[in-house]
Amino acid sequence: MTSTARDAKNDGIKIASLRDVARTAGVSVSTASRVLSGSSHPVSEPTRRRVLEAAERLGFEPNRLARALATARSRTIGVVVHDVSDPYYAEIVRGLEDAAGSRDHALFVSSSDRDVDKELAVMRAFVANQVDAIVLVASAIDDPRYLAEATAILDRFRALGGVVVTLSEHGYTAPRVGYGNREGTQLLVTHLLDLGHTRIGYITGPPYLMVTKARRSGYETAMTERGLRVDPELVIAGDFTIEGGARAAEKLMAANPTAIVAANDMMAIGAIRYLLDQGSRVPDEVSVAGFDDIEFAAYAAVPLTTVHVPLGELGQVGGRLVLDLLEGNPPEQWPRIDFQLVIRESTAPPR
Repeated sequence: MTSTARDAKNDGIKIASLRDVARTAGVSVSTASRVLSGSSHPVSEPTRRRVLEAAERLGFEPNRLARALATARSRTIGVVVHDVSDPYYAEIVRGLEDAAGSRDHALFVSSSDRDVDKELAVMRAFVANQVDAIVLVASAIDDPRYLAEATAILDRFRALGGVVVTLSEHGYTAPRVGYGNREGTQLLVTHLLDLGHTRIGYITGPPYLMVTKARRSGYETAMTERGLRVDPELVIAGDFTIEGGARAAEKLMAANPTAIVAANDMMAIGAIRYLLDQGSRVPDEVSVAGFDDIEFAAYAAVPLTTVHVPLGELGQVGGRLVLDLLEGNPPEQWPRIDFQLVIRESTAPPR
């Protein structure tokens, strides 16, 4: 039995070979191989299209392992998130997956649970499994040991030809797709100040994350620019979860805020849930706002005013940046994602 027409022993289904694709497209085996492997060797667009159409018609599946041995590339990308079940990360990963799949790359996604040792172990595992690139979706843990060990791992990985890209605030210097964590929070708080609020409570993210510091800086800047003192009683630490937002809102209410800003939508939704359960009216008695504009934000018990970050686009742009870097085509400057204020029913002037 030849490699050109190898029948599966168990089900009798014929598995198409590279030679079958070449014959159907009317090209040489080497030309078909160049097209299907993503080689940089020039192939005319009509020929490339014929090969791809033939491969699709025959259901040809290239052998990824053989390709990796031939090209020294695994065509895989390791993605580090804090919690893959969080809608914020889920939307970004979907965008990354779309971009990677468009050029025949696969993702390995792992959650670090914001644990220093676990996140470092994930990076080491990705390097050991010879991924082509590592994408740090999550914000860096603001810890000297973490940064020192992560730098050593990632520097060694890049020296071996790997690519590293970050999609959030991070202490490791690498190509990044950025957006305005500080500026977006400042815009949101300014919106509440313009409505007439002066006692604005703020629920931070975990204090050991760099993104937490960036967003809190936006809150403090907006307040001080209006000549308002940042009252420590109006700043409570949260953990980026719905339950954490509810607990923080309970503590904040002792300081009598007229508005609450949470550092992400999940905590803002938790704050709304707590206030409604206590009989407080949102926004008549307390306005609430969040950050990220996850899908749930528009469908919260009270539709949430928030800062919209196009998370799917962030993932897609990050994925394209990774692939361009792998192909030796870095952009002239690192891309940035625009944000915008989305005003819904959860904010109003104070009584």
